[in-house]
Amino acid sequence: MTARLYEKRGTWHIVLIYTNQQGKRAQKWINTGLAIKGNSRRAKQMMAQAITEWRPVLEDTGTGRLASETTQSLPLPRRNKVGFDSPSGILFADYLTTWLEDRKNKLAITTYGGYQQEIDRIARYFRQHNLYIEQIDEMVITNFYRYNRRQGLSENTLLHYQTIMNQTLRKAVKEKLIPLNPYAVLDKDVKPSHTRFVPETYDVADLERLFTAMQGDPLALFILMDVTYGLRRSELLGLKWSAIDFDNKNIHIGFKVTEAVVNGKTQCVMNSVMKNKSSNRTLPLVPIIEKELLQRREEQMQNQKLYRKSYDTNYLDFIFVNDVGTLFKPDYITRHFRELLQKNNLKVIRVHDLRHTCATMLCRQKISLRDIQLWLGHSTYQTTADIYTHLDYRDKMNTANAAADMVLNIMHKNA
Repeated sequence: MTARLYEKRGTWHIVLIYTNQQGKRAQKWINTGLAIKGNSRRAKQMMAQAITEWRPVLEDTGTGRLASETTQSLPLPRRNKVGFDSPSGILFADYLTTWLEDRKNKLAITTYGGYQQEIDRIARYFRQHNLYIEQIDEMVITNFYRYNRRQGLSENTLLHYQTIMNQTLRKAVKEKLIPLNPYAVLDKDVKPSHTRFVPETYDVADLERLFTAMQGDPLALFILMDVTYGLRRSELLGLKWSAIDFDNKNIHIGFKVTEAVVNGKTQCVMNSVMKNKSSNRTLPLVPIIEKELLQRREEQMQNQKLYRKSYDTNYLDFIFVNDVGTLFKPDYITRHFRELLQKNNLKVIRVHDLRHTCATMLCRQKISLRDIQLWLGHSTYQTTADIYTHLDYRDKMNTANAAADMVLNIMHKNA
């Protein structure tokens, strides 16, 4: 028998994992009633006590009931509201959580947080229908997709859901909870399909209005660097003064700041492990950015003198901090940028769309997709091509039309 503590709906839960009389892996969930905050030690004590109390009962009878509650030696199947007898007694919603917790130590905190949010949304549907792991078949999955499509979810979101559910059900097959993964027989027409992503961007006129609107705004330099270098939000927030080589005129991109929502709480995550190897790159320091950076460094030095002991010294090496030295949070960047656009009646786009705008402008300047890949730090050429090939093709069409017009003009002259 093994046991784990899980955070669920704000309280600690004990999960006892054992082998029942049928030789199948089963779980016993126990709500401790203890709030998460401040009760970690007490929860661990209760888990140890639960193992002691439940081990002889579960391993001897596999009933999942204490001896005083047991009326027969064989385990009683769980019955849901439609009368289904579940040999394992494991709800699919709970098993999704178990799948994630088993992988927790192998995942980056941002990845774990993303999975947790998606599983919460998936589990809500299956918990509402009170479905056990054995009930998940191709028809149930089909209805799940139909429901979410009616709710307006995109195919790409459903692809994320499919990845999680497919891996979870493969685990259930491996643990002999179900005989077959329903995804193996699911109709291809039902499965989510990848939709081509066409980014939202600003044209030159849009950028002119944006540059006018951002004068004096706390995010002015952030926006300017995003449009110039096409950096990810996390890369800009992770940019440090030590990464700027004013002598050799270059910028090294090798640190990031992200956010993760874990158990409903937002955490700021900093590390030097970039999204991929190509993301770790050195770019030229262009004159306009150099000028703005020097001005910002001077402003930060003045703020340190002005605020003295009130100045936050934890982020002295970071470029994007507020007047009192506190690092800008990712969520603040997103919210403030949107507010800036709305306030000035500009087309509302995402912060990440400034990165796409940079790539689009480079495409318009006849920069090759290979060079754009290196500039943006995409992992492969294919990633860049998948996003921006439509621009490359549009330019080729313009060339083709120009060539056709030239030939037609010559033909008319010779007619």
